[in-house]
Amino acid sequence: MKLGLGLGHDNTRIFWGMIFNEAGFGVYMTLWPIYIAALGASPEQIGLVLGVQGFARLAFLLPSGPLGDRVRPERLVAGGRAFAVVGLVLIGLAQRWWQLFPGIVVLSAATVAFPSISNLIAERAGTGWARTRAFTLIYTVGPSASYLIMPVLGGLIAGLVDLHAVFYAGALLTAGAVAVFATVSSRPPVIHEGPPVTYGATLRQRPILIVFLLQFATIFVFSVGVTLVPNFLQDVHHVGVEQIGWLGSFAAIGTALIGVLISRSRPFRRPLAGIALSTGAVAGTLGVLLVGASLPLYALAYLLRGGYGAGWSGFYSALGEVTPDRFRARVYALAEIVAGTAVALAPFVAGWLYAMRPTGPLLVGLVLMVPLFGVMVWAGRAVRPATAAGVLVKERV
Repeated sequence: MKLGLGLGHDNTRIFWGMIFNEAGFGVYMTLWPIYIAALGASPEQIGLVLGVQGFARLAFLLPSGPLGDRVRPERLVAGGRAFAVVGLVLIGLAQRWWQLFPGIVVLSAATVAFPSISNLIAERAGTGWARTRAFTLIYTVGPSASYLIMPVLGGLIAGLVDLHAVFYAGALLTAGAVAVFATVSSRPPVIHEGPPVTYGATLRQRPILIVFLLQFATIFVFSVGVTLVPNFLQDVHHVGVEQIGWLGSFAAIGTALIGVLISRSRPFRRPLAGIALSTGAVAGTLGVLLVGASLPLYALAYLLRGGYGAGWSGFYSALGEVTPDRFRARVYALAEIVAGTAVALAPFVAGWLYAMRPTGPLLVGLVLMVPLFGVMVWAGRAVRPATAAGVLVKERV
C-alpha cells in the first residue's frame, strides 16, 4: 500500500480505507433519492426519509465523543463501519419506502466511527500544513477516485440488474473498507492536561464556535440546493438512471480538481479560502441547472457540484487550525453533529420546495449563497489570528 503519499503508515491506510468506504457510498449516492421514489415515496416522503436518516445519524454521533475517550479510535473506526455493511443490506431488501427505516437506523449507527477517523488523521499527521494536507488528501482527493468510478458503476448495476443491487454492491465495498481500517496500528490513548473536556466547554471557544456556525450554514445551503437534483433531472428533463450515474462521476472530477487546487495554490491554503472557492462552485451548479437543458450542461453542473465535497472536507482543516489539541476529540464529534444537523434539516426544506415547484430548491439555494459569502468574509477575519494553541501568529506564507 505504498504510493508515495507522504502520509505515514497509519494515515496511508486510512487513505485507502476511505477510498473503499467512499466507494461503498458513491455506488448508490446519486441514485439514493431515486431509489426512495421507486419504492413509492412522494417528494415530501423522500424528504422525510432523508431527514430521518440525518437525525438518526445525530443520535449516534452525540455519544461518539465520550465513547472516544473509552475506546481506542482505531477499534472504534473498524467496528463502527461494520454497521454500515449490515445497514446497506437491509436497505437493499426494502420493498416499500417505509421499510427503509430499520436499515437507515443501522446505517446511521456506523457514523460513530467518523469523529475517530478525523481524530486519528489529526493525531498522526502532525501539525500545521501537514495536517491540512492530510485532511485534503484523505477526505477530498482520495475519495474522488471512488466517486469518479462508482456512480457510473451504480448506474450500470441499476440498469442491468435493479436499484436494490446497488446497495448490495455498496455493502461489499464497505466491507473492504472495514478490512483496511482494521490494519491501522494501535497506540495508547493520548492524555491531555487540564480539566475534563465537554461539548459545552468546546463550544465556549469562540473561534471553534464561529467555524461551527459557518459549517452549519454552508452545508445546509448546499444540501437544500443539490439534494433532489437527481429527481429534478429525471422528472423534469427525463434523464435516465444510467446517465445520472455517469453525471455523478463528473462531481468526483470536480471535487478532485478543487481539492488539488486548494492543496497546491497558496491563495487557498487557508481553509476558509478553499471553502469560499467550493461555495462558488456549488452556486455555479445551481445556476447552470436553472438555465441548462442538455447533457453537456448537466455535466458542467455536476463538475461544479464537486465543490460540495471539497467544501465539506475543508471544515475539518478549518477546525484543525483553531482547535487546541485537548479539544480535538470533542471538536470532530461536534463537527459531524453540526454537519449532520444541517443535512437532516435540509431535505425537509428541499422536499417542500420541490413539491411546490421542481426548481424551488435550486432557486432558494442560489439566493442563500449571497449572504453565505458575506458570512464567510466575516468569519475569515474573525478566526484568522487563531491557531490550535490559541495564540496570535503571523500568517504563513
